[in-house]
Amino acid sequence: MTFSAHIVDDEPLAIRRLSRLLAATGRFDIAGSSTDPEAAAAFLSRKRVDVLFLDIQMPGMNGFELLATLPDQPAVIFTTAYDQYALKAFEVNSTTC
Repeated sequence: MTFSAHIVDDEPLAIRRLSRLLAATGRFDIAGSSTDPEAAAAFLSRKRVDVLFLDIQMPGMNGFELLATLPDQPAVIFTTAYDQYALKAFEVNSTTC
């Protein structure tokens, strides 16, 4: 089984690394990625994905704000270095890694 995924992170290097790791599993089809949370919100309002890999702390709009804009929320995995967001992630039915 293959899952469609979208990656949102304000650091391009993080997107490239995660894309490479996910592709290596053979279980993910990367439907898109973005360093701009507003562009990601626009994409995700038009295209449904199975999994959203999402940074939390980004300029302009944080990950939680992005989620609030989505009409249909996919499964979310927060990709953040800030452990203080873990409890809030569980409140929105997500997890952190």
